[in-house]
Amino acid sequence: MRYKVHNTANYLLIEDTSNQNINYYDKAKLVVSASSGNVVITNDEVSIFSYPPADIDLPVFNGLYDLVTTIHSYIYSTSQGDIRQVQKTLTSAEILAMNSTPITLVNGISGSEIQVVSAAMHLKWGGVAYATNTTLAIGTTSNPDDQAELNCLAATSDIKGTFSLLTAGTSANMHTGENLVASVASGNPVNGNSQVVVDVLYRVTDMP
Repeated sequence: MRYKVHNTANYLLIEDTSNQNINYYDKAKLVVSASSGNVVITNDEVSIFSYPPADIDLPVFNGLYDLVTTIHSYIYSTSQGDIRQVQKTLTSAEILAMNSTPITLVNGISGSEIQVVSAAMHLKWGGVAYATNTTLAIGTTSNPDDQAELNCLAATSDIKGTFSLLTAGTSANMHTGENLVASVASGNPVNGNSQVVVDVLYRVTDMP
């Protein structure tokens, strides 16, 4: 059995991809927790979901803690204008040119800033590792590698992992109205043929 948990403005959508079933649940009645190694979701105190992280494809996290905290943020975000999620598959052709040409994950929103809350990736091993520049990064158009990064592209097997969030210091890493993009830090990679799925939880904010 394989599952994906999706966030919408007022409902949590649980998708059973193995049996092609989808159910919507009112967030107001939901609670998420961890029990015996499973992610557990209850609806009005009745269990509707209890599965280990290995059975959950979305959100893209390996660990029980990360899955529970992310789903908890879904449940308590009352508007998609606060917390949102995007998932994108990056092709090897895109990755090999991604320092020169960052890939847009989220289009910029006029008058607002986009802040990465958490991010994860799944490198789907294709048989040839990337080399030289191997740090996958997320940022905005002006600073495409300044919000989150993970040195993962040199992997020689199928892997999943979480990004480290970066602090701005004395340089801005959020820019009003700019796109959220994926890039490779320092320069374009050499070689490599694996696809990478990027899953980002982000916040839209209007900084005064």
